[in-house]
Amino acid sequence: MYPDQRFPQQWIGTIRNLQKGGVSEVEVKWSKVLLGLSGFPKAHLHRDDVLEYLSEKPPCELVLQLHITDEYVPQVRFEKQSQPAEIIANALRRGRREARLLHYRDRTFGLCIWLHGETDLGLFGRYVYWSLSVPHGRKKLASHDVKREFLTVQEAMAYGRLLIERMARRLRAEGFVGQTRSLNRFARFVLPGGEKYTEWLITAPNLPTEYWGEHFKLANIVAHVRTTERATAKGLRLLVLEEIQSDWNQELRKAIQEARDRQQAVATGENFDLQWDDDINPPPENPYLNHWLDAALRMMLVYAASEGFAGICWLPGQLHAERFSWANADGLRTFYDRIVPSAVEKLAKSWGAKLGTVDITTLSRQYKVTRLSVEGDWVVVKIGSREKIGESFADFDKAEIFRQSKESLAVEKLPALFISDAMRQDLIEHGLPYLGAVGKRHTVSQPEGKDS
Repeated sequence: MYPDQRFPQQWIGTIRNLQKGGVSEVEVKWSKVLLGLSGFPKAHLHRDDVLEYLSEKPPCELVLQLHITDEYVPQVRFEKQSQPAEIIANALRRGRREARLLHYRDRTFGLCIWLHGETDLGLFGRYVYWSLSVPHGRKKLASHDVKREFLTVQEAMAYGRLLIERMARRLRAEGFVGQTRSLNRFARFVLPGGEKYTEWLITAPNLPTEYWGEHFKLANIVAHVRTTERATAKGLRLLVLEEIQSDWNQELRKAIQEARDRQQAVATGENFDLQWDDDINPPPENPYLNHWLDAALRMMLVYAASEGFAGICWLPGQLHAERFSWANADGLRTFYDRIVPSAVEKLAKSWGAKLGTVDITTLSRQYKVTRLSVEGDWVVVKIGSREKIGESFADFDKAEIFRQSKESLAVEKLPALFISDAMRQDLIEHGLPYLGAVGKRHTVSQPEGKDS
């Protein structure tokens, strides 16, 4: 037998041994190579046969691509409301005493999904259905009556999204561009002073399942990263990671936790009465559940090295907490102040590098843009006192421009990882694995010109 030829069982043993050297167990599992080898018809296998099998649409392969659109693509995000402690009949419908509970609500358009449940247990059980309502005065959403009964909450959600898509088509026909005027959807959520705002989508196109997230109309987005470019006082060009997020894995982790909670509720006899959680439709699994952040950081580091950036930096959690006032502030601080730096530091150790900091020039944050009411104009107010500054604006972007004109110059210190010449050469020539250990790479010293 030739050196590159082995029995299938020998190749299985070889691959298992590779996992001890840093090859990802997750990648081996998702490639199904061990299953394929165990049932391979040939008695002897050449190495090229194994490589050909692995190169045929590898499921863990990631693709980094730009997200650019000039269309108004509204996103509907239904958020589950808290279940009331007590369920009280508040309507009489067709001779039935019925409870009407707000189950889901979309923050952007105000769509509401209501859970209706018969409070008296009938001969054939308790009749349950869902309905959807549109806020008064929003005829652009639906000029017709939307009173319908849906057997599942998914049907109600789909109908709500259909109404928004119809509205978007009408607006596009009228030439409306909306918040995608800058060819990106979330340009307003950046730290002032950056250039070349870009939205990056990291997709896994070869997975056997499909997932469609809430932010972008593209399947299997493992993570998305929003970036800007900045130059330091010393002239170093840095890639700023404005935000790193994974809708897919965030939703998947939430579904896993909710499934555990439901099992515990059933085991303790505390099951919900009106199907509050029977609507859960968990997203498909993917190999990056616990590895998406590492994969995103590796792809952005390789990109930064190949494009000549001096390094990458990211915003601290407090800036994210101020930017997204509706989100979990403590969770944002934990992610950007502990989890992200820990992941970058682990990656940097592969070259013997260490994290640093960099001072960037931006604007102060003494004012903010807010709305007087759901249907009202946008205004600029002073943070803390909420004193109104200047006039009102019908458009958020105009109000934001006015806010920035009132702010003063400020310096923000950001955590950073600088790229040395040896590190850059290694990244360009060899890249980084999507999954598994990076291993010890070329030992480098900190590059000259490091800010701190």
